[in-house]
Amino acid sequence: MSATDRGRELPPWTTILGSVRAFALLPDWLVGAVQGERVRSVLTRSIPEFASGTLILQECRAKHLLLSNDGTGWTGTYHVTIAEPASRQSHVVRLLGILIPPDKAAPDHAGTTVPFGSDEWRRYVPELRVLFQMQLPDTQLAVLPQLTDREQARALLEQSIQANAPAERELRIESCRPQVLRYHPGLRCTIGYHLTYASDEAAGPDWPAFVVAKTYDGDKGRHAYDSMKALWDSPLGRSAAVRIAEPLAYVPKLKLLVQGPIPVEQTLQGRLESALHAHTPEALADLDDFMRKTAVGLAELHSAGVRVGNPHSWEDELTGVRAFVQRLTAAVPELAAAATSLFTCLESLATTCPPDPQIPTHGTFRPSQVLLDRGQIGFIDFDSFCQAEPAMDLALFMVATIDMGMSALRREESITSEPAMNGGRIDRLIQLESIADRFLDHYVALRPVSRQRVALWAALNILELVVRSWDRVKPMRLNDTILMLERYLRAQLT
Repeated sequence: MSATDRGRELPPWTTILGSVRAFALLPDWLVGAVQGERVRSVLTRSIPEFASGTLILQECRAKHLLLSNDGTGWTGTYHVTIAEPASRQSHVVRLLGILIPPDKAAPDHAGTTVPFGSDEWRRYVPELRVLFQMQLPDTQLAVLPQLTDREQARALLEQSIQANAPAERELRIESCRPQVLRYHPGLRCTIGYHLTYASDEAAGPDWPAFVVAKTYDGDKGRHAYDSMKALWDSPLGRSAAVRIAEPLAYVPKLKLLVQGPIPVEQTLQGRLESALHAHTPEALADLDDFMRKTAVGLAELHSAGVRVGNPHSWEDELTGVRAFVQRLTAAVPELAAAATSLFTCLESLATTCPPDPQIPTHGTFRPSQVLLDRGQIGFIDFDSFCQAEPAMDLALFMVATIDMGMSALRREESITSEPAMNGGRIDRLIQLESIADRFLDHYVALRPVSRQRVALWAALNILELVVRSWDRVKPMRLNDTILMLERYLRAQLT
């Protein structure tokens, strides 16, 4: 299809390709702020306690760097390992780092006069363009101490499950052992609880030995509970093809969702990575079988008929990615023109293929949300459940499959210290595209869907991955996502 028969004339392919490649290289000032050895060396020279030898800075690791909401800089955590000269023992201190782009005003070079390690300590390091200060404990999820205390959590779970399910009024939890599974400071925390009951004879037949609780900073817990309840009461709750967790309770005061367990041996992401590593016909056939089962489960989810969740269109997704890019171009203005060309391209492509009808949609469907257990599958994480065209789930899953497979290759390279040549990376990318296309074939055999719409959503998803590589300062991931975006757009435009 040519670039002029789409309702709105597209920029030339060379212009679009140039726009993609404008995003291909992170600037030195940004990359340098996350290079552990460079940061350690600069801090050793810049902070009096380290420069004088009072303290020894042994190691520095930058983690979770993210672009600020207003696009004025990056904020992240620096884990610094420190030892005293007289002692061989070391400990880790977490510093909050705020990276300020070259065109933004820098703070006063002077720092506080209080000793390093004090809550009030702060210092701006011009060579890194980073303002460092002590990272204080998370206070946004203030309920965490209650949720991780055995007795308080035991009483809370017992009361909340009884309140939400009167049939369980006889439930008596004797002991509760919390286990933090995932934690995103200030945003959400997932905790597993190993439970025992007052007596085996008194325990109900369906009382679980393990439950999962999630607490959120916003209202996603309420939405996830309502979505899971609707799905549990739909035919999907009785499906033989896919398991979903039973929603047990929601506690509004604590923004706490409690759900039953799903048996799990491995995630589909883990099976993907192990199959790629083994690279045998048997391992790849086993992976394809689980991809087929996932497609069957997703088709049943899309056919569940529940109407919970707000409508979400491709235009809504485009608006979100555009706002994300605008934050980035506020920090790196030279990317603005390239971003405009890319959005013009995607909007033009969207005029050529109308969307399919909206249906119940997972919203964040990736291989990490698919649990495997003895040949069966389960779906988790319905925080973003919505009404959307099926291409939303399909494209995100396919792009995530490719992205996760490329990430696995990068991890293998870091272990062997033998980076793959560009041809090897393209071979891996072609293999992953084939795996993703097979998943789509499995789905289309069950439910019709516009492949053009899947490709359109996929291109937008990959553009977001490119921007997230800037957002999180991931130069190696950026190389792969740029390659992915070029190949998707070339397939659509040439």
